[in-house]
Amino acid sequence: MTNFSILGFGHIGRVHYEAIKETEDANLIAIVDLHKPDIDEEEQAKCYDTLEEFLLQDTQTDVVVIATPNGLHTEHAIRCLKAGKHVLIEKPMALNVDDALQILQISNTYNRRVFSSMQLRFSPVVQFVKNLIDQHALGKIYMVNIQCYWNRNKNYYKQREWHGSETMDGGVLFTQFSHFVDIMNYWFDEVVCQQSQQFNFNHQDVTEFADSGKLDFVADGAIGSMTYTTSVFNKNFESHITLIAEKGTVKIGDQYLNKLLYADMKNVCCSEKISTEQKNFHPNAINEICETLSENRQSILDGAHAVNLVKFIADANTLAKQQLYFSN
Repeated sequence: MTNFSILGFGHIGRVHYEAIKETEDANLIAIVDLHKPDIDEEEQAKCYDTLEEFLLQDTQTDVVVIATPNGLHTEHAIRCLKAGKHVLIEKPMALNVDDALQILQISNTYNRRVFSSMQLRFSPVVQFVKNLIDQHALGKIYMVNIQCYWNRNKNYYKQREWHGSETMDGGVLFTQFSHFVDIMNYWFDEVVCQQSQQFNFNHQDVTEFADSGKLDFVADGAIGSMTYTTSVFNKNFESHITLIAEKGTVKIGDQYLNKLLYADMKNVCCSEKISTEQKNFHPNAINEICETLSENRQSILDGAHAVNLVKFIADANTLAKQQLYFSN
């Protein structure tokens, strides 16, 4: 059994709580939160008000799930690592590359593991395209296009005071759309943001950052583009990734990238059964961590993979600010 504790019991902390309960080889030891957590009465997990109290008293936890506001991930991860715990950091791993590298350096010093919550890598549809690319079944990849049309209204930001803050939230690429960027880093060896523009259509009095943007990137020689927004009226709509290649065209979609929307490929047959109704891949991530620690092996969730994600988004935000500066 791998023993987990959760630091931060908001929405995403509860998602990890359910994932740990669903995983046969995972055991919940404790929840750390300022407010008393609403958990099952039969749950044996201890509750702590502060991280200091938890780290002082806990002797059982193997992995701490860091589910606090984005801007606290670095501090909390480092404190847990220094206390001898492995960490699973909810996305994003950090809000800048220096902090991400510092987390990894501390983990090496204390011989602890860092995992990043990049659970959409376990989608069968994402895995299907990954295999196509790795086996060169699509030939040369010409273009990659990402489109995400979402809604995040004022009520969303009022629910959690840290949402909308530049220092605690970091922006929509970090908080809403980082999984789509991560899939690029999963599929391709090198993904570099080259140009970025950002706009704030209807969140001027709600957030300290833009709600929408468009960017260009290069992924192993393929040209890429991404259009994203949280200003869609009323509700979320499209989320999809399209690949145009020498030997095929593939489009996957849904907010959780669990649907194969179409695939037209030379010499490759695929079934609609690749799509799945599963949307929550957090249990897959918890199970992967249990197996990784038990087998002492590398993992597709290793924190080292998340550094490129942080760099890409940080670069996109910087390029957008430079573009705005020169435009003015």
